Amino acid sequence: MISRKKQKIIAKQMFRDSLTNGSTDSEKIRKVLGRAILEKPSGLLNILKIYKRLVETAVAKEQIILETAMALSNKKPLEKELLKKTGARKILYKTSPKITFGAKITHYDWIYDETLDAKLKSLTNAQ
Repeated sequence: MISRKKQKIIAKQMFRDSLTNGSTDSEKIRKVLGRAILEKPSGLLNILKIYKRLVETAVAKEQIILETAMALSNKKPLEKELLKKTGARKILYKTSPKITFGAKITHYDWIYDETLDAKLKSLTNAQ
């Protein structure tokens, strides 16, 4: 069994091999995982757990999730502004029946919640 430190080093190297121009590449991820499974290094399960966490973090930094009550008709100006301000590479649009009015924008660990529910909660907490 190799040490935890060595497992982290291997996972980080696998992660670096998965990047193309600083962003995750699904094809490279597939190849890296295939190579890891074929080689079967000691502590493979822990290495894969560390690698998964690294990939999830990178993907979260590369995308913005925009939740609204209904589909947006004029996305281009909003899209351009959000991508410029956050440095993300893509936007995922979601329509949520839980949202009555407003929008919720999530980018990595940053959440901007301007929904009606959030406003009502802030008003009730202020009292």
